Amino acid sequence: MPEPTASGPLDPGAAVGARYGRTARARRRDRWLLISLGAFIVVVMACWTVWAGLDQVRGPGITVDTGANRVVDARHVTVSFTVSADAGASVACAVEAQDVEFTITGWKIVRLPRSQKTTRSLTTTVRTAQPSVSGSVDSCWSYAAR
Repeated sequence: MPEPTASGPLDPGAAVGARYGRTARARRRDRWLLISLGAFIVVVMACWTVWAGLDQVRGPGITVDTGANRVVDARHVTVSFTVSADAGASVACAVEAQDVEFTITGWKIVRLPRSQKTTRSLTTTVRTAQPSVSGSVDSCWSYAAR
């Protein structure tokens, strides 16, 4: 290996670092990119936390418990369920019937008018397109009653 000259680098480690991109400038750039990525992740997580928190407080709180279901015949399933909602809220629920492969074979929207009761129990019959083995409530939501 030739001796270093006045025009060449005196530190062989600096020459190798420069050859493979490990310079002070590259370290500053990498540090800036990591800080930016970390700040971006913090901002995204903070926005998600606020959004998820606000999503929980919007509208009336509605909970539903599916009770018993009974296959009446090859074309009908009876589903019993209990809905809890704020007093005075109009609630609609999607009730569905399923076959052994969890394919929806029938569904029905059940509307509950405004009531001062917070908990109501209902039983409804869902007509099916093919033989079913179970029935349940998929979801409930509030709606503006006319």
